[in-house]
Amino acid sequence: MNNQSRQKIGLFSCILMAVGSIIGASIFATTPVAIKIVGGNGVVIGFILAAFVVVLRTLPELIMMAALPANGASYMYLSRLVHPLLGVLETFNELMVGVLKIATMALTFSTYFAMLFPAIPAQLVAVAVCIVFTIISCYGIKASATVQNISVAVLIVALGVFIFGGLGATKVSFGEVISTTVQLSALWAAMGIMHGSLMGANVLIYAAEEVENPGRNIPIAFAVSTGITAIIYAVMAYICVGVMPNFYQIDNLATVASQYLPQALLVFFITGGALLAVVTSVNSAMLMFSRLNFSAARDGVLPYAVCKTNKHNAPYVSLWLIGIMASLFIISGFDLEDVVKITTIPGLLLSPILFLGVFTIKKHYPNCYKNSYIKTPHWLNCIFAAVAMVVCFMLGYYVLFQMKPHNWIVMICYYVAAAIFVYFRYRQIKEKEGVSLFDKMRATYQPWEEREQAAKEALGDKAV
Repeated sequence: MNNQSRQKIGLFSCILMAVGSIIGASIFATTPVAIKIVGGNGVVIGFILAAFVVVLRTLPELIMMAALPANGASYMYLSRLVHPLLGVLETFNELMVGVLKIATMALTFSTYFAMLFPAIPAQLVAVAVCIVFTIISCYGIKASATVQNISVAVLIVALGVFIFGGLGATKVSFGEVISTTVQLSALWAAMGIMHGSLMGANVLIYAAEEVENPGRNIPIAFAVSTGITAIIYAVMAYICVGVMPNFYQIDNLATVASQYLPQALLVFFITGGALLAVVTSVNSAMLMFSRLNFSAARDGVLPYAVCKTNKHNAPYVSLWLIGIMASLFIISGFDLEDVVKITTIPGLLLSPILFLGVFTIKKHYPNCYKNSYIKTPHWLNCIFAAVAMVVCFMLGYYVLFQMKPHNWIVMICYYVAAAIFVYFRYRQIKEKEGVSLFDKMRATYQPWEEREQAAKEALGDKAV
């Protein structure tokens, strides 16, 4: 992307982008699934513990981002700091997760939209959502941030209606909900899913080069947004169980809200809450996953056309690739619950490979690392990374037991197809350009080299 004309967003927009991304489709789509796995008594504790998992899960990324901000962060860290093969794996992990998450969000939107306009086919509405937000994203991060700011303001009001209305309609006390014991394995499995509902703030890490002073603003935005939303989620989870102790009948949050909200407020909750929550999630997901595809295509992992940008500095080919693929999944009629489980596996069992960059960053860019906004010592950062890896593996392990044979078949076929594609892509680049794909992925990233030199000058005598 053109560094001279790139649009950038400030701290306030970062916070709203993160809040809108977290309080999005996931809370509406996954809360009923999580409640059914862990039971009503464990869901509040699950959300609180899931927030700590999110902090552990994201700290290694924040540590690397604060020192070396880059669009498509996870791909860049793995390909430059660890090994190109892991960068390839991350590319296809996130391609699958990104497309399926956007498709899931769009279908969630159509579910709530049908409550207001039941005559319009759900698949048509979901595809329309994908197309509309692909178009918006093509106007650049400033346009996406404007949509996010307005949507989040209305969204917070709608969630307030759900919460304050529900507090007076609960049939089970908060003490009863949190005091009852739960099965540990079920709690871990549910947290694996709920963890995804709180993960939205990391969207900023993947578009770091489009944020003003990213090393400072992104960690602050992450801390503020994750703390606020964790509290909101825990309260909303309590209201769901408190209002409907027969929680197996909860298919979505509108079902809960209909138990106590008058019709006018229920409509507002659906439009201003559920619908706008999906809007903010789709908006930020488009931002996140298109930048990762952009970075991978720049090196040749994906076709070079995917890294083309327009006059708004938006990777429009990458955006349309995601939008079209998500639309095709929607048209195919995939099962929403299956997708929640399938995308959790690469998100938890495979994502810990990203944390390996924490162990090597000091070797590759010592001055950037030393001059970072996050000043924790290297040994402690390594502990954070190791703990995050263990926690993710544990959560992913328990989610494995929720998987069905056809889930495994879909996943295995996908990774086999990805391996075949990379093999032929490797040969094609070798024949046409006379270089190895992996050498291109290892190539020095100039903005990081410039940042390392600036950090060395800023540190003076303390430079490495």
